[in-house]
Amino acid sequence: MRTFRLIGMALLAVVVGVGFIACGDDEEDEIIKDDNGIVTNQKKLREIKYTHDDSYNDSYGGGSTFTFLYDGEGRLTTAIKEYNNDDEEEEITRYFWDNNTITYNYGTYTLSDNLLREVDSRQLTYNSSKQLSRADLEYLYGGGSSDIYTWDGDKLVKYVEENRDSDGETNTYNYEYVYNGETCNGWFPNIEDESWNNVFEEEYVCYAHPELVGMRSNQLPAQILYKRIYKDEFYDERYQEVCKYESTSEGTWKLEYTLDKDRYVESCVMKYKEMTTTIYSFQDKNYDGVISDDERNVIEARITGDESITYNFTWE
Repeated sequence: MRTFRLIGMALLAVVVGVGFIACGDDEEDEIIKDDNGIVTNQKKLREIKYTHDDSYNDSYGGGSTFTFLYDGEGRLTTAIKEYNNDDEEEEITRYFWDNNTITYNYGTYTLSDNLLREVDSRQLTYNSSKQLSRADLEYLYGGGSSDIYTWDGDKLVKYVEENRDSDGETNTYNYEYVYNGETCNGWFPNIEDESWNNVFEEEYVCYAHPELVGMRSNQLPAQILYKRIYKDEFYDERYQEVCKYESTSEGTWKLEYTLDKDRYVESCVMKYKEMTTTIYSFQDKNYDGVISDDERNVIEARITGDESITYNFTWE
């Protein structure tokens, strides 16, 4: 009997130990927020440094470095942008927090239910899980834009950008996100992705606290597929005729990650290729001043490829 009692006690100790381990893991995975809606139990993003490949560097200066400073409560107080080519001065933005407001160099953000409702004149809408679902902007002289986000659990699976001109013409840009099950701790600040960059470019409080705009996710996309359709027209004085054109671009971003020992994203390399096909209603291909039948509905195609962006992140 004594032997069986000892075996039983040993089994009970194992079960209890497993229970404690499971609870510990749950606590690590759970996101804890303070009264401002800021995540408090994960590392803070301290720096983003990104560089483009050589072909991009020649035109755009090689990327930038962003540094973020916080107060004792973990709230962003200062964001510093430095250009990697040293040709321009650093840009410093300071933040001051009050009840449901964040004041900075250029204005004030207002919080409601711990979410920003407006960024750069865009009205933000959220789903029931407090994830960003729309960002709408109306232009002063007609037309506007809508950024539409579709989520599957914690995964952003689709992003659509619609631009409307004052005549009602709409140009659409579609992005789809493909995942392979890879995740990280914290989140991945993919600031060059259009779903982020189009709405939150240089809105640094959103870089430091993406939970305030429903964009914090630990899911790491393996690929981003996009298709852009752009339509326009112009009047050709020489031929006294309106030339219409439709341009379709299709491309793929491939993302490769390096995680640090705590499984925060340490670096990411994004590589993309793109094909653009444009249809013109007419084009004088041989420059003889005459539009012949074979110069109607002309199709042009070009491939852009092997360009890349490299991110490096510092977390504390």
